[in-house]
Amino acid sequence: MTSSSVTETPGYIPVAQWPNLEALAVGYGEHLMAESRKLTGTHLNLVFVDKTHITHDFLDDHTLEWEVQSTKKRDTAQYKAFEVRPNIFFIDFYKPHYEEQVSLVANLSTGQAIVGISGVHIKDSQKRTWTKFSDASIAGSDNATPFAPTADLIGKHILYRYTPRDAYEHIYHNQGTFTWHCLSGTEKGLADTEPCKMLKLDEKLYLLFWSEKIMPVESIVVVDLEKMRSTGRFFCWDPKPAKLVQMLFGSYATILAETDAAGIVGGREAHN
Repeated sequence: MTSSSVTETPGYIPVAQWPNLEALAVGYGEHLMAESRKLTGTHLNLVFVDKTHITHDFLDDHTLEWEVQSTKKRDTAQYKAFEVRPNIFFIDFYKPHYEEQVSLVANLSTGQAIVGISGVHIKDSQKRTWTKFSDASIAGSDNATPFAPTADLIGKHILYRYTPRDAYEHIYHNQGTFTWHCLSGTEKGLADTEPCKMLKLDEKLYLLFWSEKIMPVESIVVVDLEKMRSTGRFFCWDPKPAKLVQMLFGSYATILAETDAAGIVGGREAHN
């Protein structure tokens, strides 16, 4: 046995050899669902827990105007909207004057909404990304409740095909942790386990968020296990070219397996 065979770790790719995020972004819109034009000409007033009102006027198919009513702070942004289920919209836009990416999910039928805002800051002398979520309701929907955390995804092993070339598997361990692994494409062989958030939007419809530990990436995704596809975005700081990388993506999903490891362990403990 040679000394190199003892020290090598077959299949492991050191972080220094990971591709830059700009290379990853190529082609990720190939499986993205068609944009919706249904919001054009409409007005969306979101009411947050602290009673702040932020209005969104969809001026045309691509431009919205937002305003914080208490401060009269306002601006326009270029947006994209996707109707992931009837009357449930995933809306994404960038605020260039604030260097923030906004992704919101609004259910026009129930009045429920949630807003995720991502940006970049300096942490440990490095540029890192951050995301903050805020629950909201649509004005006039007095009985709307926040989207609730869910355990529905735990134990699922799901394959996501983002492009004909790029495929990833996800394994959901608990409500706050999952593992991703690239099976083919630009990041083939890369894998990591990340903190995440899982919320139930509707039956078999989920909001999945994760923040990556190694690369500065914030991901907000709507996963539809009825239509077996996902719709979401990456907001990234790419340290190699030192620039922001923003991309929308879609995927086709396949459930590979479902397990109940915690239930098996609990059953064994109950019989001991």
